[in-house]
Amino acid sequence: MFDFLNAVYLAAILFASITMYPVGETAVPIRLDGAVEVRFVREWWRDDGDGKCFYTGMVVPFERTWPEEIERGGEKVVLPPEPGKIAGYVAVIHRKECKGLEAEAILRAGIVRSRTLLFGSRGPQVDKHTFFPAGDMLETPAEKVQPWLPQVVERLERLSEQDKVAKAFLTASASELATVLPGRNGKQQQSTALVPESANPGPSGDQ
Repeated sequence: MFDFLNAVYLAAILFASITMYPVGETAVPIRLDGAVEVRFVREWWRDDGDGKCFYTGMVVPFERTWPEEIERGGEKVVLPPEPGKIAGYVAVIHRKECKGLEAEAILRAGIVRSRTLLFGSRGPQVDKHTFFPAGDMLETPAEKVQPWLPQVVERLERLSEQDKVAKAFLTASASELATVLPGRNGKQQQSTALVPESANPGPSGDQ
């Protein structure tokens, strides 16, 4: 279920991708309308690797509302859309924090595979074994931005009406998201204006 890899996407952004490793073990949502904040690192031997820099972002489920072409048994097969079903998870990373330096606003994203531990009692999670390529969205041509990115951002916008973590993510990333997804900024402002302050009762951990 979670072996989804978009070859076109990987080819388009390979030059700007970096490998990210989730820190610790974090359970991911088992329903589409969910999101969780996760910290990431790079390999320890990098100049900005583990112990030197940390990256922060959200892991959000996505549904495949578009057909997907895969190769099966040497033949190309087109899979129909599967709306309403989790196709995988997208990590959207918006902050880089390094020791002795100010936090840097970035926007990287990629599909991160979840895994379920023995017997599955704890459900799917991401951890250091679920590393993935995170492409630089600010360097990705508009025509190469994959449909899962605007989808998960829209999901975060809906969640932000009650989830302070999602709301903080969108606020901190407003400029970068507006650059990559032109037009969403006004939509978000309109949505926020319609939400009374009482609709934001507490952090995501209180849900």
